[in-house]
Amino acid sequence: MFSGSGHVQLDFSAIPKLYGPENFWHWRMLLRAYLESADLWRDDHPKESPHAKFILLATVQADKIEPGYDDESPKQIFKSLEERFRPY
Repeated sequence: MFSGSGHVQLDFSAIPKLYGPENFWHWRMLLRAYLESADLWRDDHPKESPHAKFILLATVQADKIEPGYDDESPKQIFKSLEERFRPY
């Protein structure tokens, strides 16, 4: 799909839902690639953006989302998920 500016619009539904250490790296690589393509990634974490937060939360299995994430930034959420599910 192309946007009006001629850029390909990526579908984030292709990113697998993070469910645990078993798919953390696959999820992280695809999430990062998607967010980079939308200019929503900085250094080693998502940028502060409602869109980045939505994509991040939408790609995590519902039972893995903590209630506190509602008030946290995308960077804080990403770091929490990394601490919880990074296999090593």
